[in-house]
Amino acid sequence: MSKAFSYSAPVAALLLALVVALAPRAAPAERADYVGSETCGTCHRAEYDKWRTSAHARATATLPGTFRRDPRCAGCHATDTLGELAEVGCESCHGAGRWYYKAAVMRDAEVARALGLTDAGEATCKGCHGSDAPSVRPFDFKEAWKRIAHGPKK
Repeated sequence: MSKAFSYSAPVAALLLALVVALAPRAAPAERADYVGSETCGTCHRAEYDKWRTSAHARATATLPGTFRRDPRCAGCHATDTLGELAEVGCESCHGAGRWYYKAAVMRDAEVARALGLTDAGEATCKGCHGSDAPSVRPFDFKEAWKRIAHGPKK
C-alpha cells in the first residue's frame, strides 16, 4: 500500500530555494526557451481559445512584410524580438515557458514563478501599449482587459 508523501515546510523551502538557484537565467529568452501558445493551450484551453480570436493572435499579420523581423516592430508585434515567433502569444506576456510549462510545475504557482512564469498585468501591457507606442488612440488598460481577460477569477 502506497502512503502519500509530503515535505515539511523547511524541506519544501529548501527545495524551492534550490530550484530558484539552479534555474537558468536567459535574458532575453532564446528561441529554444519558447514552447508556443499551442502548448499552453493543451492545459489552458479556454484561455487559448479566447486568445485565438484576439487582435494579439494577428499582431504580426498587421505589419507589412519588411517590418515583421525588424526588432523595433517585432518587440511588440511578435512573441520574440526577432519576429521568429509570429503573433503576440502567451509567452509574450507570461515569459518563455521552457522551464515552467509542464503540468507538474504549473500545479505549484510559486515554483512556476521561480522558473520564469510572469504574472502579467497593466505594466506588462504598457510595455507595448505605452504612451510612446504608435497608436491612434490612447491605451486604456481597463477597457483592453475586458477584451482579453483570462485566468483565475480574483
